Amino acid sequence: MGSAVQVDSSRLSYSMAEEQDLPGVAQLLASHDLPTADLNCQVQHFLIVKDQGAVIAVAGVEIHGADALLRSLCVQSAYRSLGVASRACDLLEAYARNLGARQFYLLTNTAEEFFRRRGFATCSREATPPAIRETAEFRSLCPASATCMTRSLATDANYLPKSLLPLRADLPGSRMWAVNLRDTSLTYFEVDPATRFDAHAHEGEQITTVVDGELFFELESRTVRIGAGEAIAIPSGVSHAVFTLERAAKAFDAWSPPPQRYR
Repeated sequence: MGSAVQVDSSRLSYSMAEEQDLPGVAQLLASHDLPTADLNCQVQHFLIVKDQGAVIAVAGVEIHGADALLRSLCVQSAYRSLGVASRACDLLEAYARNLGARQFYLLTNTAEEFFRRRGFATCSREATPPAIRETAEFRSLCPASATCMTRSLATDANYLPKSLLPLRADLPGSRMWAVNLRDTSLTYFEVDPATRFDAHAHEGEQITTVVDGELFFELESRTVRIGAGEAIAIPSGVSHAVFTLERAAKAFDAWSPPPQRYR
């Protein structure tokens, strides 16, 4: 008789997929008869679980404004009953909330009870928003017999572990991540030495604090150096350029309201 796989949970890594993960994601989905036709344009919104480099679980989300579609939840059979699916869903819901989603939808053929335990309730396809009904999942990839379910995301506090906050390229010479609520946003930036962001102004308010290195803010009448442990508060509409000299910088920005580009 075979024995259950013994998995050291510390071996499992959870992260958002990157382009190079596409073959592993597609292979896992195809092996479980799940659709892959539109995967190429959606893979950046897939959460993947790896065991020593091998993809053993995936789950995806499509964001349509305040609505999101949970799709393609798949766990290798040897890793089921270990909490992998629940953990993947927790992370994907946090990811969707951070992008502004307030309502989750899904179609399922086999996992209705699993999602019901997670707070989802059945609903009719006709009750879903037009953008959700127009997704490939609803139009053609899932059979008409699939159960439609929904859950509100609007009332939960949103915990974002490091795996959901990878640094991504922003303006040349900088990398960042963003955390968002409806009326507030927090961004973290790492800026290379000898980098300059030309003069600009924001519609909202900005507060910047440096945690390592130094940033220089070039205002209309003066240039201000912000070192580690210091901050600058910039009202709406105030023009400023930002630059580094020979030192790199790490800094947090608080925004109100959140800039749309960081969603």
